[in-house]
Amino acid sequence: MNVEEYIVARVNALMHTDDAVIVKRLEGGMSNYTYVVETRGKKYTYRVPGKFAEKFVDRVEEWDNIQEINRLGLNNATSYVEVISGEKLAEYVEGTILSETDVVSYNAMSVAALRKIHESDMRFRDYNAFGRLADYERYCREMGFTHPKEYVELREQLERMRDAHAGVAHVPCHCDYQPTNLVVSGDRLYVLDWEFAGMNDPIYDVACYGNAGFDKALSLLEAYVGHKPEADELRRLYFHRSFQCLQWYNVAIFKDRVGLSRDLNMDFNAVAAFFFNMAKDLAAQYDSLE
Repeated sequence: MNVEEYIVARVNALMHTDDAVIVKRLEGGMSNYTYVVETRGKKYTYRVPGKFAEKFVDRVEEWDNIQEINRLGLNNATSYVEVISGEKLAEYVEGTILSETDVVSYNAMSVAALRKIHESDMRFRDYNAFGRLADYERYCREMGFTHPKEYVELREQLERMRDAHAGVAHVPCHCDYQPTNLVVSGDRLYVLDWEFAGMNDPIYDVACYGNAGFDKALSLLEAYVGHKPEADELRRLYFHRSFQCLQWYNVAIFKDRVGLSRDLNMDFNAVAAFFFNMAKDLAAQYDSLE
């Protein structure tokens, strides 16, 4: 049974029907299989995590996050989550993925969503950014990888940046607020995929916009703070985006080491090099920001 046949069978079983059909596979992400499935005239998404996804996502925590965010009405309705396998059935949102737009035209809508999240009384676990990074590094070492001296030096630099911003209050954050996780449907913005939600610096969410280009993150920061960003706000943005790139560097190294470059026909070594160079470039600019 291939993955599409498996998903049809699972949706039929969960929805107590026999007419489920695959509409399309959703692109995005580096290993998950997410399909749009229609049954009884309604569309859903069904996610099957790729190999080793459990290394990076705590599914119990994801389910807890979903219960919290449901109160804000920003996400699509989740019908089912299997906390062991990570499979998820949710209502499909008809709309435009923000990454397929110029992004900046939706800054006002995005800021409104961020304010709703950051100013809410939701309680997530602490995001524990450097704890996560340590786990990712360990996964790489367990696969026989040795982080180069240049990486160690950059990580130490980021630790100094972290200490400089230790007094920033942490609030509820999505922590993966990139345009591929945002869908515009009419006059509403849906914020999807809450696996990584946690208590964090709100500018961490703004920095995630850098996945669509760092200029998008800079533009969103100005819209978010409502004025020309001050030096401290800019430094936090550069710090968080550099840190995020270092996280993705380790994820990419791990994926290559476990054979996913071959399985997914994606050069994860090249992906790792891209993110490391970006992390290094952003960190190099940090001290000169005014």
